[in-house]
Amino acid sequence: MKTVSDIIFKVLFAAIFTIGMFTHISLLAAKDNALNPDNLSFFEEPLAIDLYGFTLSYNQLIDLPVFHDFNRDDTDFNPRTNFRVNLERQLPNAITIGGTYLGIYEDEEADEYTDRWEVYASSIWGRLSGGEVNSSVREATRRWRGAGNAELEFDDVLGTLEEDDLGGAYHLRMSAFTFNLGIDEHGNSDYGITYERPNKYIDVRLAGRYTDSEFTPENSNQAFNTKAVGLVTQIEYGSFAIDLGLGFERLKSATVKADRHFISTGLHYKVRRLTLSAEGHWGEIENADEESYALGARYDLARGLSINFGYNYAKSKAIINGITIQDVDESKFISSLRYEF
Repeated sequence: MKTVSDIIFKVLFAAIFTIGMFTHISLLAAKDNALNPDNLSFFEEPLAIDLYGFTLSYNQLIDLPVFHDFNRDDTDFNPRTNFRVNLERQLPNAITIGGTYLGIYEDEEADEYTDRWEVYASSIWGRLSGGEVNSSVREATRRWRGAGNAELEFDDVLGTLEEDDLGGAYHLRMSAFTFNLGIDEHGNSDYGITYERPNKYIDVRLAGRYTDSEFTPENSNQAFNTKAVGLVTQIEYGSFAIDLGLGFERLKSATVKADRHFISTGLHYKVRRLTLSAEGHWGEIENADEESYALGARYDLARGLSINFGYNYAKSKAIINGITIQDVDESKFISSLRYEF
């Protein structure tokens, strides 16, 4: 199995910041990145200050959700927050260097606090980043997220790159096309391409993705080699948007082989302060069905302050040769008050 040494990333980190500390240039505003792993996206521009020739920016999101689980007839309050610190500078040769740290706290999770980081360099030749960036291709090629607290289950391949592993990513934009590449420290790889061409009335976006990775089901030591392809089509007309995603994945081990295929679709509509979404997913793994639905709403109360709702349903039980691939049965309603700056 291929291995990407940690030394590469340590050298990259040291080189970028050593060059930056001895260079004087005007400051640029911090740009977004793909470290954010869930549907809690930042709404406002970051707070930013000048720090020894670098732009230091800060974002934070505070979410106060109330969950009701219909399967267990249980209601719970699980606050969550995430914050992002970004340090960035442009060099005289027009290369922008920087680093980002993302912290995530979720009271619902067993491991309540998690974090991610990256260092990057970007120019007209694209953006090269290293660190915990293994979801960057997924974020560049995925369907639109649902509104409010809607989160569609199963809407991804099973064999993803390891989120907590070190990795590298490269993104290059050429005209209406963007090319994306990601690789983790175990040699698993993710490739993507997007095409987006807006005109006066309609914005059309097409995306394709190929993933070569591994998948180990929960409560099992059986590892599968996986290869997956996915296509996404999105059309936006004014305040209305529709999308469609298709996917095929092959899972293979020494003793088991299984094929998975799925389709996901969604509708999005915004009227004044209100944003609505409805999504559905249908799939199959070796004659075992998987299905999920998500309804979401967001109402903006004031700058950065919103109230959010969501209903999420998911069900799948796939067992192949005694190995449980998926075992999900969920029906939840979530309401929350959210503030972002």
